[in-house]
Amino acid sequence: MQMFRTVPYALRGLLLLLLTFCLPSFAAAAARIVVVPADDPGEGFNDPTPATPIGGNTGTTRGAQRLIAFQHAADRWGAMLDSNVTIYVVASFDPLGPNVLGQAGTTYIFSDFTGAPGFPGAAFPGTWYHSALADKRAGEDLVPGDADIVAQFSSDANWYFGLDNQHGAQTDLVAVVMHELAHGLGFANFVNEGTGANFAGQTDVYSQFTLDSTTGAIVANLATNTDRKAALAKVDKVVWSGSAVGDAVPYVLKFGRPELNITAPAALADAYRVGTASFGPPLSSPGLAGSVVLANDGVGIGSDACTPIAAGTLAGKIALVDRGTCTFVVKAAVVQAAGAIGLLVANNAAADPPPGLGGVDPTIAIPSAMISQALGAAIKAQLASSTAVTVTLGVDLSQRAGADPLDRAQLYATNPYQPGSSISHFDNIAFRNQLMEPAINPDLTHEVIPPYDLTLLEMRDVGWFPDANVDGTPDASFAYGACSTRVPNTQLSNGAMLTDQARVWYRDCADGARNHGQFVSCVAHTTNAAVKASLITGAQKGAVQQCAAQASVP
Repeated sequence: MQMFRTVPYALRGLLLLLLTFCLPSFAAAAARIVVVPADDPGEGFNDPTPATPIGGNTGTTRGAQRLIAFQHAADRWGAMLDSNVTIYVVASFDPLGPNVLGQAGTTYIFSDFTGAPGFPGAAFPGTWYHSALADKRAGEDLVPGDADIVAQFSSDANWYFGLDNQHGAQTDLVAVVMHELAHGLGFANFVNEGTGANFAGQTDVYSQFTLDSTTGAIVANLATNTDRKAALAKVDKVVWSGSAVGDAVPYVLKFGRPELNITAPAALADAYRVGTASFGPPLSSPGLAGSVVLANDGVGIGSDACTPIAAGTLAGKIALVDRGTCTFVVKAAVVQAAGAIGLLVANNAAADPPPGLGGVDPTIAIPSAMISQALGAAIKAQLASSTAVTVTLGVDLSQRAGADPLDRAQLYATNPYQPGSSISHFDNIAFRNQLMEPAINPDLTHEVIPPYDLTLLEMRDVGWFPDANVDGTPDASFAYGACSTRVPNTQLSNGAMLTDQARVWYRDCADGARNHGQFVSCVAHTTNAAVKASLITGAQKGAVQQCAAQASVP
């Protein structure tokens, strides 16, 4: 067994003193995730500032609410994963600078470890595993007494501490903590995308499922730094090859890939990735067709569209403008007033894929999108030579947003690479929006299973197999704690696996139950409704109810 401490390296983000801790009421079939506050007195988790209970969070100080929300997020992960080893998370709140909500990662990584009797150990030789995942597969704590995950969160962010996802314009702390914990649990590689170098000369379990779709090469199998760097920079072409995620993609990601399809001239004809706008009408199919014209307001950077352009100047055209000087909604309003039917904003930095367009303005009635700096320059060169550029701005309904043509989930490949974001996230083009995109979207549900999310399936692929009685053997049939049935753990009609869906039902029923009878009654009511909705079969319902009756819940 090899072991390296990697706390500074492994931190990924959006961009042991054993304390008293709370365990979820459904712990009979759950991993224990314990939050260990690391803040000094008077700050972070110990902030005494009075606070009013909100959204199910009963804390009466800011510090208490932070801890309750954090433990709630940890419990939601614990309910979905199995391990006979307690997972410790050392966490603090600190000033992290602008635009950084949090960062987290594994404290240790392991390779070539064996398992205790009955446990499988490492599935791949010469491959790094995250600490909590290695402990799970080893069946023992590989570094007793030390934390498995370290996390920092912004003390300056405008957090919503409620547990009910009703965050409005604030940032939902529960969602961000769930995102960051996922990095520490296994949603991250250990490759330096800037150089292509593996950490300490070995690949990692995440890279065992990272695929260059242009060559069919698994990144873990690439022999040189040069090959890995080149593969991981292929925008739109790096996908997840794991079967658990792959089987669920059709249930989670929706058809409609946002793109700019250039139909003429032939030199540019192709479909290009775009960043969508948070304002104006959404891109649609068959899309907006028209000719592109460079919008020039004649002031400063003439093509930034930050000052009014004469009415009618852009009538019936799709306006191309440069990023900078003013906000995106100002640009959209300027070109709309001049008669444009659509807006393309060329990025002012060499970033591919292009980011989205943020802002709010209910008066914007034209569709807008960001294109890359390189594509903007190519279009401007054609226009400068009096060559017409005709395009269609919309969505491709033949392809899912966030998946390649073979329905493999895309990872966030960027060129140039973005430290802490590239590859160790799902692509931000994904829709439905995913917990593990590089930025937290406001429409997340706190669920990590289909039909909402793919994150738990990634955990299954890297080695977090379901093991309700934590004996080290994957559950082939439905099980919960000591209860095991002969009903296969198959995929349901919403894309979730039976075991994962039942855990959600158990968790939710346990949360509202005052006694065991109420818990069993809730599970019965929920599963009866699921049968009527054709989500599960009668046999599956019976198995779920049988295990609920035998569970020590609450």
